[in-house]
Amino acid sequence: MLLNDLITDKQDQLTVDSALDAHITIHNDRPLDMAIEIMNDHKVDQIRLLDENEEYAGTLTKADIELYCMTLNDEEKWRLFCDESSECKVIEAKFRDAKATFNMLGIAFCEIIYVQKVQIIRWLNAEAMMTFGVNIDDPISKMLTPEIWDHLMEIFNTHGGVDHERIKVRSRVYDVTLMEVELLGQRVLKLFLNDVSELVRLGDELRLSLERKIEHIAHYDGLTDLPNRLLLLAKLDHAISHPKRPHEKVVVLDLNLDHFKDINESYGHAVGDDVIVQVAQKLSSVLGRGDTLARVGGDEFIIVLEGLQDVLKSEEIVNRVQALFDNSFTVGEVDFTLSASIGIAAYPDDGESGEILLKNADIALRRAKDDGRNKYCFFSSDMSVQLFERVLLERELRRGIEASEFLVYYQPQVSLQTGKLTGAEALVRWNHPVMGIVSPDVFIPLCESNNLIIPIGEQILRDACIQVKLWKEQGLFEGRISVNVSGKQFERPDIVEVIKVIIDEIQLEPRYLELEMTESVLMGNPQIFGEKLMELKTLGIEVAIDDFGTGYSSLSYLKQFPIDKLKIDQSFVGGIPHNEQDMAIVKAVIAMSKALGFRTIAEGIEKVEQAEFLKNFGCEQGQGYLYSRPLSAEKFEEFLKALV
Repeated sequence: MLLNDLITDKQDQLTVDSALDAHITIHNDRPLDMAIEIMNDHKVDQIRLLDENEEYAGTLTKADIELYCMTLNDEEKWRLFCDESSECKVIEAKFRDAKATFNMLGIAFCEIIYVQKVQIIRWLNAEAMMTFGVNIDDPISKMLTPEIWDHLMEIFNTHGGVDHERIKVRSRVYDVTLMEVELLGQRVLKLFLNDVSELVRLGDELRLSLERKIEHIAHYDGLTDLPNRLLLLAKLDHAISHPKRPHEKVVVLDLNLDHFKDINESYGHAVGDDVIVQVAQKLSSVLGRGDTLARVGGDEFIIVLEGLQDVLKSEEIVNRVQALFDNSFTVGEVDFTLSASIGIAAYPDDGESGEILLKNADIALRRAKDDGRNKYCFFSSDMSVQLFERVLLERELRRGIEASEFLVYYQPQVSLQTGKLTGAEALVRWNHPVMGIVSPDVFIPLCESNNLIIPIGEQILRDACIQVKLWKEQGLFEGRISVNVSGKQFERPDIVEVIKVIIDEIQLEPRYLELEMTESVLMGNPQIFGEKLMELKTLGIEVAIDDFGTGYSSLSYLKQFPIDKLKIDQSFVGGIPHNEQDMAIVKAVIAMSKALGFRTIAEGIEKVEQAEFLKNFGCEQGQGYLYSRPLSAEKFEEFLKALV
């Protein structure tokens, strides 16, 4: 049915114009459904029609349409939109995209209407007909599989509509919008399919490119491009578990430059970085093809020697390494004379895992330094006196738990855009009766290894929630409290229930709690931990990834897990704004985080220029000494009151 078939009023144009609130004009050879849609979209009761000569041809009103439709039966109403005169070809694919990039890629909406009860297509535009090869009177299952249709209907029945659900049809990817509308007195479903295949392809390419870059960043040192500690451990464990020959030794050399910090302090980090690069190049030149060289710290390198039948053979490499330092290192016009201390540990005599070998090599390194530096030292069992100290420390930790000596300190988190407080991180401190306040760096590693972190972590979570609830009742604190969760805690089958019981007892709304965990925690058991994260998300608790960029840094888990925030590690923030590698990493993490819909927070901010850099590149939040050191509950309350 075309419009000129329904023109009933060809009154004077001036009269028509005065009756219209807006001049909405279309040609009279358009199909009726176009006029109905225009009237509904613009909320008018009549439109003006032009003939092929662009002359006024008459006026069409809603009353005309309603009067005409009263004469039709249901079948005739449906046929109204696709009779032989219109052939469905005058309504082309509609470009309704909000973003210019969509239009540049030529992405269109295909619009289809069908009856809900019998699922038969009753109207479709030419683009849909051509794309899916369906016609009027086809069942919707001819275009969409029953599984897809059932999935969409389940969402529709639950939420009253479908908004941008993504489906795949015939190797193409579509965003779906599904709504219920009334058409000529009939309740029907209106389906929009937006072809986003090209955007998905480009997004996958970008994701893979970012993942490759972050994967490299995660496993290689940004300055020397040598393996970092993570990759070193993987290589070391592989060498131990896959020996090239029976009874061979795997030897670890832990090398540290003597007094290197003097160069950084006297000449600046740029000069120090240049020296580190030269050291790395020289060390690489004296190693065999099967050996591994890694940089694991500012001036610390690890060398892994494989295939040795006698540990003493490693002395030949050690002598060659130390001979490298007989010549000076030159940066510009300045010559630097360096020396190195080396600790040596061998598998299997000094440890049966990579971590133990590295630890014992480090103990030997410390002995070499104590002996006057510029020396090397093999690990021996008498150096294990530290193990005795470990036993004493563990005993004190157990006593401290019973005596409730572990306290919560609070460090503010602020908006980098406004400077206002957005929350706080809860940090554990040990109030030892003799040593005073003990940093977590001293006792947390031991607590992780002997599971004491579980009762300590639960106590810190409970105390932090109680304190924050009190501050909220006093009107002092409105943000979230962020609490660290260790791998040992998260491995507990009942961890979600434990957390729920705590916040229910305290009556703290879950939205005020954020849990921080490292990448390595999540990757310990991705499937099980992913389910736990979903349970936490259902409760309304947010999840942040701590120390991002120092672990796996894989986008694969970021896609799988319901993560809200990425926390940029302070080791990267510290290099801003002078270290190009650190700045590049930080910018990449912020960009990736935004692309995935996460928020970002940077820790370890100590300088205004660091905060400005982070803010300018879109990091939302920050914490560090620039704003405040970690404070006891009493001091933090004073801090909050000063903000009121």
